[in-house]
Amino acid sequence: MKIVTFFIRRHVTASLITGSIILLLFIFIGIFNTRIAPYDPQEMHYEHLKEKPSATFLLGTDRFGRDVLSRVIVGTRTTLAIAAFSTMLALILGILVGATSAYFGGWIDNLIMRVNDIFISFPTLIFAMLVVGVLGPSVVNGVIAIGIIYAPRVARVIRSAALNIVPLEYIDAARVRGESSFYIIFREVLPNLWPTIIVEGSIRLGYAILLSASLSYIGLGQPPPTPDWGLMASSERGYMFLTPWPVFAPCIAIVISVIGVNLLGEGLKDLLLAKGSRKKEVVPL
Repeated sequence: MKIVTFFIRRHVTASLITGSIILLLFIFIGIFNTRIAPYDPQEMHYEHLKEKPSATFLLGTDRFGRDVLSRVIVGTRTTLAIAAFSTMLALILGILVGATSAYFGGWIDNLIMRVNDIFISFPTLIFAMLVVGVLGPSVVNGVIAIGIIYAPRVARVIRSAALNIVPLEYIDAARVRGESSFYIIFREVLPNLWPTIIVEGSIRLGYAILLSASLSYIGLGQPPPTPDWGLMASSERGYMFLTPWPVFAPCIAIVISVIGVNLLGEGLKDLLLAKGSRKKEVVPL
């Protein structure tokens, strides 16, 4: 049993540390992007069109002679900002809907969840295309679209966790004291949902990065020539067999960032599950 616990702890620690390092690295790049970028991402070096990776241009240049590394670095801020703010929006909406549905129960719960299931049934990319197509492509509309798409999924997870809390005695005691539903939901139920919220947020952040890059790839994200990972891969895909580095570089950045977020979420989930199992263990007298 001690051996199993040892390996579980090592796995949790490795996932947490690796995911945290990757995510913090991308956050650092996103904050100080223009300071660490070797060139202006919009500057065109006409004497270095479609140049291979070299000491001058570490990841080469695209068909306009722009430094690929600088564009990947500067594009980090846009992609992570859209993913982070859309995840926050999804969490806020999902927490409100899920906690309210679980607290009131009955026909209110059934109605909210049936409407929630309708939104979940739509394919994510098609739904995102619909929302962005109606609102128009922009950073704000991208955040709104991704937030609306993932909010129903967050709501279902939060509702499932809240259903285990609502029947507890201290919730009944708050009702007996005459506390309002608003007070009970936000002061009694939600504080006990933070582990679930943190894990769900990390999971949705990875999905948001992928969906944000997908929208940019199909032309519903940032307008060119804005440095954006999805837009970079899309605009250079026609020259991929001649100059693959302008396509591979942003795609690799997307993959690494999503892996980092998933590792962090997996580590947090395993850590919380391990803590929960230790609390349930019966210590012999």
